[in-house]
Amino acid sequence: MTRRARRVEVSRLVPVDAESAFATVVDPRHHPRWIPLTRYEGPTAAPGPGEEFTMVSGPGARRGTSGFVDRMVVVDHDPPSTAHGTVGRSVVRKAGPALVGLAGLDVVPVDEGRSRVVWWEEVRLAGPWPRRPNELVVGVFLRGMLWLALWRFGRESRRRRG
Repeated sequence: MTRRARRVEVSRLVPVDAESAFATVVDPRHHPRWIPLTRYEGPTAAPGPGEEFTMVSGPGARRGTSGFVDRMVVVDHDPPSTAHGTVGRSVVRKAGPALVGLAGLDVVPVDEGRSRVVWWEEVRLAGPWPRRPNELVVGVFLRGMLWLALWRFGRESRRRRG
C-alpha cells in the first residue's frame, strides 16, 4: 500500500455563500487569476468527474511557452449546501509528469453570506526523490502558493460584494 503524501492546507473565510464560492474556486479556469505565472489548458467548460485538465506554470506560461506541467483528473465533485449545512468537496488526482498525489478544495458553509474555503494538497514530486525531504520542500512551496491563491480569491470576493 502506498502512503499518501503529507497534507498541506490553507483556509480562508470569504464573504460569499458556500454555493457561489464553490462554483468559482473549484473551477480551474479561474485559477490563473490567483496563481501567478500560470495558465489553464483543458475543456472550455468547468471539468467534471473523470475529465482531465492541465495547469502550466513558469515565466512565459501565460504567453504560451512551456513550463512546469501539472496534469490533473477530477475524481470527486460534490457541491455544498448552506441550507443543509453540508460541506462541498472537489478532489483532483495529480497525474504527473512532475507532481503526483491528491489535491482538493473544501467549501464549508458558515452562514448565508460567508463560507470557509480550505485548499489542501497531498502531493510530492514524481521520481526517485527521498520521500520526506521531497514532501517538506514541496510543502513549503505549496503552502505559499495556496495562501496567495486564497488571499487573492478572498480579495476578489470582497471587491465583488462591496
